[in-house]
Amino acid sequence: MPAAHRVPEGSPVAAFLSEYASDTEIFVSHLDTTEVSSRKKHFLMMLGANLAWSFLLGKRIYGALYRYGILFIIGKISPILKAPPPTVNWPLVGQLCLDIFILSVLLPLINNFISVVKLRYYHGFPESEIIFRKPSSATVANIVSQPPDKRDSYMNDILRRAVDPEEFKQPTWGMPWDEWTIDFRAMAVAYEAEKKGLISRDAWELSSCNPLSQVGMMEKLQRKLTAMGKRHVFTQMMEVIQLKTVAKDGTALPVTEEVDTLIAEIFRQNEVDFAQLTSELATESPRFVSNSSKKTK
Repeated sequence: MPAAHRVPEGSPVAAFLSEYASDTEIFVSHLDTTEVSSRKKHFLMMLGANLAWSFLLGKRIYGALYRYGILFIIGKISPILKAPPPTVNWPLVGQLCLDIFILSVLLPLINNFISVVKLRYYHGFPESEIIFRKPSSATVANIVSQPPDKRDSYMNDILRRAVDPEEFKQPTWGMPWDEWTIDFRAMAVAYEAEKKGLISRDAWELSSCNPLSQVGMMEKLQRKLTAMGKRHVFTQMMEVIQLKTVAKDGTALPVTEEVDTLIAEIFRQNEVDFAQLTSELATESPRFVSNSSKKTK
């Protein structure tokens, strides 16, 4: 892995990272020099897929107006939109679950692709393309669910894959179960910064950045509670998270209100002001360390 060095505070790179990397566990950059024709082909494939997904989503939304009685209710007000009442049965429950799944998966994909289209419209397909990646929600859930004594080694494995050329050269589709998500908005800002002469493109050649204070908020919280003599609070909190947000097969489960309630009760019983503690952690000024093949400019 490339050598580590501190990003100078007050530099354009530090300002950029404070804006786009302070809310993530790992922020990885590299320069993509694969054939432009290959990237154009992948973009066209993504365009076709997103048009198909948009059609499917639109069709499901249109059908939902009938399935769930929305047009029936509107028809009571405006007879011109009169529609039959919905049939309430078990198949309708299945349709509802399917619609929720399709909406939760396809809507973020389509929204993300809009950012891709904007990036290509303004910046095209440069021969050397800046790429920024962040861990996906699934990856973050996996990191959080790791036992404290195994989290460092797990993070190291992720970092090794993050800077493996064979890994990051694989085209991605932005699926929620992917290990990484590409930050297209940050890419557009980086291109503008280069045009203004603020940050050289070479500054982003294969590097991974993390807050110097700790890898993430969980680690900061662990260190703070340990300093307060409340390490057991963190342990109890992680046990709840592991139990309630990770299925038996290892897949991530959604964080429910029950999890928040249980964690709040743990802090209350141990006389720790959770709101104040998290506020203090959030206001800590982030500093960054960069593992890079070149020094930042």
